[in-house]
Amino acid sequence: MLHAAAMLCGLAVLWIAVTQRASSPQDWAIAAAVSLACVAVALRFGGASSAFARAPRLLALSIARAGAVARGSLVTLRAALSADVTMKPALVRVRSRAQRASDRASFANMISATPGMAVVETDADGLLVHVIDEDGIDAADLGRLEGRVLGGGRS
Repeated sequence: MLHAAAMLCGLAVLWIAVTQRASSPQDWAIAAAVSLACVAVALRFGGASSAFARAPRLLALSIARAGAVARGSLVTLRAALSADVTMKPALVRVRSRAQRASDRASFANMISATPGMAVVETDADGLLVHVIDEDGIDAADLGRLEGRVLGGGRS
């Protein structure tokens, strides 16, 4: 995904540098169109994965989860400042329904963005997650999050 984005930006800059025409909006539009066409050809012939096409949806999901992440960070910060000894840190195995490695990586990224959780290891079966409070983990929430990452659910 990053390769395709870098290729898109690099080709646009290269087009502007080679043609030396950057004085009007039409020049920039032509550079963007030519770069986009080159990226589309590269995508068609295996130059980038399908993760490039899923990037906007994952960005929207990240923005939608910003409130929950902020609330979680406040809860984690409060627990750390109060020296809460009732928490039970643990390593939790989370099974994943994702078939593609890029989907598992996206799901791991969303879990690691959640305060109090960090993905330690991923494999074909799922994820190994370090959690600060084992009792605070809700399997249904993780299932809904995975469904949204995979594109199935909107809840």
